[in-house]
Amino acid sequence: MKASLRQKIRVDMVSYIKTISIVMVMFCCSALAQVPTTTEVETINVGVLATRGDRAAIERWQPLMDWLTARIPNAHFQLHPYTLEQMAAVVKSQDIDFIITNPGQSVQLGRQYPLSWLATLRSRYQEGTSQAIGSAFVVRSDSPYQHLSDMKGKSVAAVSKIAFGGYLTLKREMQQAGHDPERFFSTIDFTGFPLDAIIYKLRDGDVEGAVLPICQLEDMVREGLIAGKNYRVLDNQVPDGFPCQASTRLYPNWSFAKTGKTSEALAKQISRALLALPEDHPAAIAADSLGWTTPISQLTVDKLYQDLDIHPLQNPWWKEALVWLKANQQWGWLLIILIVVLNGYHFLLEYRFNKNQKRLLRVQNELNEKIAMLEHAQRVAIVGELGASIAHEISQPLAAIQNYSQGGLIRVNKGKPVTELQPVLEHIQHQVMRASDIVQRLRGLINKRASEKKWSDVADIIDDTLLLLRYELEKSAISVTVSHEGEGRPVWIDPVGFQQLILNIIKNAIDACNQACSPSATIAIELVFTPQQLVVRVTDSGEGFAVEPALLQSAFYSTKAEGLGLGLAICRDVVKSHHGHMEMCNVAPHGCRVEVTFPFIDNEQ
Repeated sequence: MKASLRQKIRVDMVSYIKTISIVMVMFCCSALAQVPTTTEVETINVGVLATRGDRAAIERWQPLMDWLTARIPNAHFQLHPYTLEQMAAVVKSQDIDFIITNPGQSVQLGRQYPLSWLATLRSRYQEGTSQAIGSAFVVRSDSPYQHLSDMKGKSVAAVSKIAFGGYLTLKREMQQAGHDPERFFSTIDFTGFPLDAIIYKLRDGDVEGAVLPICQLEDMVREGLIAGKNYRVLDNQVPDGFPCQASTRLYPNWSFAKTGKTSEALAKQISRALLALPEDHPAAIAADSLGWTTPISQLTVDKLYQDLDIHPLQNPWWKEALVWLKANQQWGWLLIILIVVLNGYHFLLEYRFNKNQKRLLRVQNELNEKIAMLEHAQRVAIVGELGASIAHEISQPLAAIQNYSQGGLIRVNKGKPVTELQPVLEHIQHQVMRASDIVQRLRGLINKRASEKKWSDVADIIDDTLLLLRYELEKSAISVTVSHEGEGRPVWIDPVGFQQLILNIIKNAIDACNQACSPSATIAIELVFTPQQLVVRVTDSGEGFAVEPALLQSAFYSTKAEGLGLGLAICRDVVKSHHGHMEMCNVAPHGCRVEVTFPFIDNEQ
């Protein structure tokens, strides 16, 4: 019995040990199953706008990356500094998970690519306001400029044409004040990032003003990079209590946004982590903020881009026109027909205008030819009237030539030496030249040719004219005086036309003196030179005129029985072609004065 009891105890002990062993094995397996063998960590790429360069961007935002890495399991946040262009490129290609940028770029990108805002940065001023972006227009303290309006025509520097706080916010302020920055300033030097370079260009005198995002000037002063006393901000308009100066209104602060590449679950975790960031945490202090708040409205930014006509959702005018045409086809077709009809009518008017213009030019050319023919006919008529004078002028040198020739023959017949003939031959040559000059003078007067202006001496032309009229003046016992006033100079005129003018005036004066039958008839010719014009004044002691001067100057009107009525009309046209004017008046006690004024016009004009 003892043996069976002993056997039973042995069996129970073995069974108990087996049970304990099985339980321990199961416990160990269960524990081993709950412990992961490896841990996979996902890299989350975050792009940040590096306004002051890569190093400054890393110093400002890397603490936030560390905070997110610590708060979100199995995730490592990698920071990537970008320029404006690089940020737009990675968002377009969706090569980045999240971005941190200013409101201007966030709106620009968010209206074109999948982008969702998670949070807005809170400023560390004014109890964490989210309105903290704008522009400051900075000048040197020793400059004379007090307001932005004083900068017209000056050179300035800015970040980029698409920089929000670095240019666009100021551009909108200026446009609302009625100024276009690209025309208001003489030059705008867009330097790009980093922003510090803009201040240095202003410091070195390369530009007269600088456009900066607000607080950039104060940050560089606090960092000891520049002396604050050397700079001023024009037209400061920030609210009370805001420590930075700004020349524009304030806009929403920087945004944290996710791209279409990232899951909503991860975005939700990051939103919670951003909102949970304490105000005094190193990540908030490094970002110069009091942490993050829920996304705020970007309506003011949208309106800014709309006012500047650069909003990404704005269609070009031709697209808007197509949309309107699709919605209003009947009016669209009517407008198209109206445009076609108006264009056709315009082309018709243009055609008729060109046709009439050619016809007018043709008539004008014919009229000019007829005027030239009338002038020539009048000159020929004058030569006919001066026949006796011409004959007298030519007969004198011919008679002298005859006398000298006879004297020479007498010397030859007497056997005089040849040397005694030299003075005779010289006298003959002189008289031949005199006769030739008279003939040339007549040919120049009666030749039919177009008006040709050149530099001429009006005194010489008057002397030549008086030579043609000398016989008639001597026959009528009329004395002529010529006087000069001012410093004489060559005048750009048509010499033939001018001589015809003077000839007509003096011929009319001779006729008037003959009709007056005065024993002491006189004609006075005055040449007055002023810096601006030449005045030719002819005064006679004749009987004057009894009709209006305008009637005397009209074509085909004459007070002479045999007159053509062309003399004064041609005189008027000659004066008009020289941009001058002619006046006629009676003088006391009797006589007439004709005054012609020629403005000095250079041949280049």
